[in-house]
Amino acid sequence: MPRFRRTGYVFLRCEDRSLIDVAALLRGRAELATHPQITAVSALTAVERAISRTQLDLILSLPARSWTRRDADDAEALRRLATDGLVLSDEPDDHLSELRRRDETLTAGQWDVHAALYHFLTQWRDVDAGGSPAEADPTGALIGAHGPPPPHFAPAARPLAVTELALEERRGGLWDTLARRRTTRVFTPEPLTAGELSLVLRYTAGCRGYSRIAEDAVILSKTSPSGGAMHPTELYVLARRVDGVEPGLHHYDAGRHTLELLSRHTPDAIGSLALELSAGQAFTRDAAALFLVTTRFSRNFWKYRQHRRAYAVLLMDAAHLGQTFSLVCAELGLGAFVTAAVNGANIEERLGLDPYSEGALALWGCGRPGPGPDGPVFEPYIPRTTTI
Repeated sequence: MPRFRRTGYVFLRCEDRSLIDVAALLRGRAELATHPQITAVSALTAVERAISRTQLDLILSLPARSWTRRDADDAEALRRLATDGLVLSDEPDDHLSELRRRDETLTAGQWDVHAALYHFLTQWRDVDAGGSPAEADPTGALIGAHGPPPPHFAPAARPLAVTELALEERRGGLWDTLARRRTTRVFTPEPLTAGELSLVLRYTAGCRGYSRIAEDAVILSKTSPSGGAMHPTELYVLARRVDGVEPGLHHYDAGRHTLELLSRHTPDAIGSLALELSAGQAFTRDAAALFLVTTRFSRNFWKYRQHRRAYAVLLMDAAHLGQTFSLVCAELGLGAFVTAAVNGANIEERLGLDPYSEGALALWGCGRPGPGPDGPVFEPYIPRTTTI
């Protein structure tokens, strides 16, 4: 007889469902009646399903920290719930064993339950967003459907005072690099050099220094900030056209500043792979190098254990690196883009990752900017003078 227990990664919500009012229909009137419906969703499977009050009571009757046996009728009902990850079963079934492993990995990895729900339920698999009306005509499709966007600026409604700041301009160095930073979606076929790729990687994610803070603890210094100085973000490079670097998928070892070849691919195959991983964004195929951005959850959660803000810090960490990547590329005269519209599940499968320990967050790309228009042309904006 199998044993069961409750998982801590199930969430319940109640919604109203509209169904035909059978009583009214029998009286000759077609009416809708509102019925409350309980929906359960498990972070172990990212599957939502409607459950009955009887099934809810059955789930709640199980302990969360110990295994328990049930009679044959309850066991059969619980096994159906276990298939969707709503409870756990110790049966030697491959699917049920994998769900049990996921629960144990999340628990051992110190995941906050709300972060787990958000991460696994918002992850994409095999999505093709490139052909959507909003992508083809973003302003026309969205304005037509929803009206104009909220205003760009949101001044305070009733400020006690307003101080006009000096409109100071700086030139040279970082100031010019910041001004040149923009998203590039058109690239030439010209390759990058291995030296350029090395600079992008070293100044984006390379280790710049270290400090020993305890006998078994060292913190690193990089060009971008990281919550708790944990630096959990990993980069995997799809080198498509880089002179001196074999085409294929590489892992960037920041400690040794080396590329570790994981699999070989032709440039054409990398272009097709870019389209799959970027959810159909066609411009990604033409980048000379692509960067798959992942995060090691256990690295951060070791310090911030089941912390409500720890997952947000992971997203901020990747975003900091994305801006640094864009600035480094701008300084080198390269075009670059950053996108979070990715098929994260596909990326994790390609990399052979356990998605409950290391997960995909974003995709970057760079190359030599192509000729012709590449997005909107921006006019100068001067505060307190320009009207838009």
